[in-house]
Amino acid sequence: MQTEVSGRTTARRPPDRKARIVAAAADLFREHGYHNVSVTDVAAAVGITAPALYRHFRGKPDLLLQVVQRTIAAVSQSVEESADLESYLRSSAAQALERRGSAVLWQREARHLPTESREELRHTLGDIAGRLGALVHAERPELEDPDLQLLSWAVLSVYGSVSWHRTSLPRRRFEDLLYRLARATADCPLGTRPTAPDKAVPPTGDYAGLAVSRREEILVEAIRLFDERGFQSVSTDDIGEAAGASGPSIYKHFPTKSDLLVAAVLRGGEQRRAGTAQALAQAGTPSESVDRLLRSYIEFALDQSHLLGLLIGELSQLPEKERKAARQAQREYLALWVHLLGDVRPGLDTAEAKIVVMAVLTVIDNAARTARLGRRPDVSDRLAEIGTAMLLAGSVGAAS
Repeated sequence: MQTEVSGRTTARRPPDRKARIVAAAADLFREHGYHNVSVTDVAAAVGITAPALYRHFRGKPDLLLQVVQRTIAAVSQSVEESADLESYLRSSAAQALERRGSAVLWQREARHLPTESREELRHTLGDIAGRLGALVHAERPELEDPDLQLLSWAVLSVYGSVSWHRTSLPRRRFEDLLYRLARATADCPLGTRPTAPDKAVPPTGDYAGLAVSRREEILVEAIRLFDERGFQSVSTDDIGEAAGASGPSIYKHFPTKSDLLVAAVLRGGEQRRAGTAQALAQAGTPSESVDRLLRSYIEFALDQSHLLGLLIGELSQLPEKERKAARQAQREYLALWVHLLGDVRPGLDTAEAKIVVMAVLTVIDNAARTARLGRRPDVSDRLAEIGTAMLLAGSVGAAS
């Protein structure tokens, strides 16, 4: 604007600058990871200087907190504004595509927040699931609270699943498919697969039974810490302290921290491949093959939740050769699912099949990594029921 005294032009600060900073930071954190983004990067994306950004945020940790809080607040608003389950499912299908990628922020990047902030966010997410559970209960009053919690988290996972892949469809078809998957989840009959009387609570993925050598102890603790804090937030001293070993002794077994991550990711891939091979070793109908593959993944996710976390969130930290190999293995695993699902549902569009499979795997991943759900003694059978309902949910026609 023009001043009367000097005649100089002064730039007017945009009223939405703070929101623009948060949006830019969200995109950068999601695409590159918190540790790989600087305040200067965020400022440049908005077209301002770093000092100008600090007028709105105390630093990068404060900016991450604002990003995650706003992401979760948008999910909370969706539930609060829905009069019933049907309206929530319909509106969230559209909003999930508008906010595509947002789940990555609170499932992967929120690990870098202080403990107190993470706990507050967990409580907020729990409240969201509770309110969604009330909407489910209004339609299904026979369900008790544990089942309402499981279905609520599963529905949230369906919509969050689009954050973890880039497969797309025409907008209307995509929304309809997400709605159908979420509706199949919310309507899924539970208890149709009786749990065996001697079924135990799933292992926690700590490899206690395998930790028989110093090398194994070090790897076990590295897997846990990399998952809980993120690769870049963990030092070899942290790993040594957790394993009861000095820093130098770690290098006798793993020359670098990257070698630890490579060994961990290789282990995760090998265990998943072994379970898959065992599940598909015997002949059967296409439906039986899909069921056994589903069961094998559920078992892997519940037994090795920390390894699962590395396969989900830390592949980008691998050296280039190992990163390419790991991502190729992920693509091949998804392709196997799509092929087998195509045998069960002939004519199913490949892109739709990928979206369906990713939604199923995300529901399982999140349940395995949510303590209150993973501790259920019957969680394996309940996830099998939900996964089957989603895999068999009606296909979206091209004319939808």
